[in-house]
Amino acid sequence: MFGGGLFGGDRGPGGFFGGGVPGRFDNQYQVFPVSFMGKEELEKGNKIILPQSALDHLARLNISWPMLFEMTNPATNRSTHGGVQEFIAEEGTCFFPYWMMQNLLLTEGDLVRITNTTLPKGSFVKLQPVHSDFLDIHNPRAVLENSLRNFATLTVGDCVVIDYNQRKYEIEIVECKPAKAISIIEADVNVDFAPPKDYKEPAAPVASAHVAAKVEDAPEPVPEDTGPKLFGGSGQRVDGKPIKTPLASPASGPAAAPVYDEEAIMPWIKRIPRGVKWTSPPYGYGAGHMTGAKG
Repeated sequence: MFGGGLFGGDRGPGGFFGGGVPGRFDNQYQVFPVSFMGKEELEKGNKIILPQSALDHLARLNISWPMLFEMTNPATNRSTHGGVQEFIAEEGTCFFPYWMMQNLLLTEGDLVRITNTTLPKGSFVKLQPVHSDFLDIHNPRAVLENSLRNFATLTVGDCVVIDYNQRKYEIEIVECKPAKAISIIEADVNVDFAPPKDYKEPAAPVASAHVAAKVEDAPEPVPEDTGPKLFGGSGQRVDGKPIKTPLASPASGPAAAPVYDEEAIMPWIKRIPRGVKWTSPPYGYGAGHMTGAKG
């Protein structure tokens, strides 16, 4: 449908629109979404489809694998990076994941400039979800790390789309090391996460904490005993007469200490030493008793 001579293909390093230096792949193509070729699975990464002529050109340049490319929108000068999946597109055309077209502000049929490039292997990337609903995923870190396996490169400023559990989540590339664009093919990359863009810290309950502090400072009230009391109630005599409350009754308060007659209880305390003795006969012996006198 589209001739290869018009938009690149075999017409030399710059294609028809030229501008490329010898020994460099630099062509322009009309871009379309990968869904136009029935390749919706490529939406999960950042690999594109190029025509067969592009492969022939790259082979003559001795480009080593993995082949990495910079894609630029000539109208806006916005650019990103990615890899290549296949060389089966019609001449003069290429196919991008739709989210990449959105990043570059491209619509179906727009021109895109593609050049080969070399990127350093990445060692660090910081990602930021656009919406906080990404945190509802059971293990968002594992989902992201697994999804990034479909990517060849990462570029600061790109907003990639992660397809998980029949939902799409937008993730922005905030930071990359050692460069703003890195290759993550067979690279050991440390992944860090920033809070979602729409995430809001919960407001600190200042007033509630102040009230709680006052309540804690107040003395605890002594609970009133409303249960059954031991030895409660009143007694009753067997003959039916009322019981007189003694002075030492618990109802009348503490009773005075009892007074004891020690002499009555312990008469021996005031005893006379050796007792009382009679000094004249009959020495206290009376009638009916022996007098002790001899007859």
